[in-house]
This record gives sequence, C-alpha cells and structure tokens, in this order.
Amino acid sequence: MEKKTKIMLVASPGGHFVQLSLVSECLQDMDITVVGTYEDKPSFMYGDRYFKLSDFSRDNAYIAVKVLFECLSIFKKTRPSLIVTTGAAPGLIMLLVGRLFGTKTIWLESIANSRKLSLSGKIAKGLGITVFSQWENVAKLSNVEYHGRVL
Repeated sequence: MEKKTKIMLVASPGGHFVQLSLVSECLQDMDITVVGTYEDKPSFMYGDRYFKLSDFSRDNAYIAVKVLFECLSIFKKTRPSLIVTTGAAPGLIMLLVGRLFGTKTIWLESIANSRKLSLSGKIAKGLGITVFSQWENVAKLSNVEYHGRVL
C-alpha cells in the first residue's frame, strides 16, 4: 500500500479558512491535518485530523509565545511533509516551526491582499518560505510566485 503525503493546512478564521478549504478540496487523497483557531474543524473543510491553535495578531503579539509552543506540540504529533497556510499570524508561526524541522512550507497570500503583500507574507518571504500571491501584479511587485487564484 502506498503511503499518502502528509499535508498540514493552517488558517485563521473567516476568509483565510474559506480559501484554505478550497485548497483542501484538491488534496482529498492526501493525509490532511487541519489546524485552525476554531474550536472544531468547520464542516466545509476536508481533513483527517483537526488541532486548535490560539489566535493572535499584532494587537496582542505576546500570545505568539503560547502559539509557538502549541505549534511545536502539534508538529511533533503529526510530522507533515508540507505545511500550507493562507494566514494569518498563527499560520506564520506554524510555517516557522516547519522550517526549523526542514519541512516544505507555503504561504498562500489571501485574495484580499490585491495591492500589496501582507506583513506576514513579507516576513514569510524573508524567511525563505515559498510565497504565492493570488494577484499577478502583487506577485510581480513583491517578487513572489503567481499561479492563479483560489477563488
């Protein structure tokens, strides 16, 4: 029996999660772990397992330390070969954890960022994480990849 690729999908609530759910539809044949800030995995999201992370933003950045430890714990339990996030801050922390362990990482910039790359997207790019924009003009201006839109 062939072993399935282990993929971790991470997103914050709202549009980030909706966009990631569209990605998850394309990966149904993979071993998917979903990580989010909802109490439970939304019914519209494909995935075999779900883990909850605390949410934070620039306004309460001190929570990032707690999220870092949550990410380390989840990563050790799942050991994915690829981590994909549509944002926001908790997804960036998980990508950082993945990079520390040599895991492939992708930041898929939100469709809402149609004029410039988000701060988290810029940080991800600066840390050597593969960044995709869903807007061709943003990709060109930011020197990141563009392969179309999820929405």
